[in-house]
Amino acid sequence: MFYVNTLISRPDRKISDLSLLKSNTQDYFVQINNTHEVLNLENLLDFDYLNGAITLEYCEQTLLDVTLWDLVDQLWGYILNVIESLLNTGEGESYFPDQPVKLYLKSISGDLVLYEIEANDHIKVVLPKKELIETLLDGADEFFKNMETYFKGKCNYQYEINKIATLRTSF
Repeated sequence: MFYVNTLISRPDRKISDLSLLKSNTQDYFVQINNTHEVLNLENLLDFDYLNGAITLEYCEQTLLDVTLWDLVDQLWGYILNVIESLLNTGEGESYFPDQPVKLYLKSISGDLVLYEIEANDHIKVVLPKKELIETLLDGADEFFKNMETYFKGKCNYQYEINKIATLRTSF
């Protein structure tokens, strides 16, 4: 069972020690579905450089965590490109927008995909393909639609929302 969440960085809190992030996530980030808190950040956010994190877990195994925070809207876009490549060619990869972190997905059967994250730690795990793709598309969709709802006119993610809809019909 997968769990995905998107968090927006609190611009008024500087991250200086990655070891503090996991135990104090709420001090540095706001969950995208926390409408009140996200809206409170509106005047502090830079919509051209929107920092945040994506967390991803599978059966209580952490696949992505807050220590790999980056430009979160761009990261979701990159993940959509990796999914598109996976569906079209059987594999896809991308580096994170602003970090030397590599995401790699490769189909190893009709039902399974190899998931790799190369960062300080190297995570390499075989996952159910359909469930992983659905979870990632749901997470991206929630992020982009919430951002458009919260900040009408300050950001435009229609391209990404349309791409998600197209990818859903591809598998």
